[in-house]
Amino acid sequence: MVKDILIVGCGPTGLYAWKMAADLKLSGTVVEAKSTYGGQITSSYPEKYIHNFPAIDKILGNQAVQKMYECIKKDNNINFFLNTIVTSINIIKPDCDEFENWFEVCFSNNTKQKFKRILFTDGFGIYKPIELTEKKYNNIIYTVKDIKSFKNQSILIFGGGDSALDWANELSSNKNLITIIHRRDEFRAKPLSLEQAKSKGVNFLTPYKFSEITGEKLNNAEKLKVIQVETNEEKEICFDKVIVQFGYTIEKEKFENLNLEINKLKKIIVKSNMESSVEGIYAAGDCCHYDTKVRNLLAGFYEAMIAVVNIEKKVNKRKILNSGW
Repeated sequence: MVKDILIVGCGPTGLYAWKMAADLKLSGTVVEAKSTYGGQITSSYPEKYIHNFPAIDKILGNQAVQKMYECIKKDNNINFFLNTIVTSINIIKPDCDEFENWFEVCFSNNTKQKFKRILFTDGFGIYKPIELTEKKYNNIIYTVKDIKSFKNQSILIFGGGDSALDWANELSSNKNLITIIHRRDEFRAKPLSLEQAKSKGVNFLTPYKFSEITGEKLNNAEKLKVIQVETNEEKEICFDKVIVQFGYTIEKEKFENLNLEINKLKKIIVKSNMESSVEGIYAAGDCCHYDTKVRNLLAGFYEAMIAVVNIEKKVNKRKILNSGW
């Protein structure tokens, strides 16, 4: 049997693609490399509030992911496998003239399956946080999993994006002394987040960069040195905890045999219908790129919808696109 769609990755974009595929009665498989669904939200921001869902003021990341999963119509048409990665993809000749490519895919669970279409979401590799220090310290944190453990403490936050400012605003209400350290005076975060942080008494140290840990005890860092980027002035800071929000690197899964067109950041370049340079392979979410790309949860949902309705049109030989409702 040749299934309609393979969805690689089950972060927010993959979850929405799964919902769309199920609603449109496509047959397929969803695979996720980790032990649970939700992607970076689950692994890195489970207790961080999401503020950009329409008509929802805020919702915890883990709650949002759980609600997305619960909304999916689960039946035997689409299988779901955790702890599973794609080990190889080979282009095969279809049994009909309507398609140029079908795909034979092997998985790490020792199974093999044929698909008419493949959609990469955030699963085009394994994400790892950019670390502050080579040594692992108990109190230098990249993923906040228990917000209640941050109370009445001196907390340093490294980073200048939305995540850094969101954590500063969230944790400042727990009687914490918060300092954001950023290598530039300019921030990528939303202006409203900056205004909120300043009004809550968050301290800003810019433009400074991390230099070294200068004091530690029992695998807890206690003091570090930062350097002023323009003057090389040095400061030593004592702290209880550090939250690092430098972003992520991604270890790409390599499918050189496919000759996918990718950019310098190793993102899959897609057309307006989210199809890559290889007919039948689509991408949505963080793993794709196009000229007007915006890295945002809502953009990922839009891209998943565009990809799936175009896939459904192709596999069901429709003349017009489904509206996606």
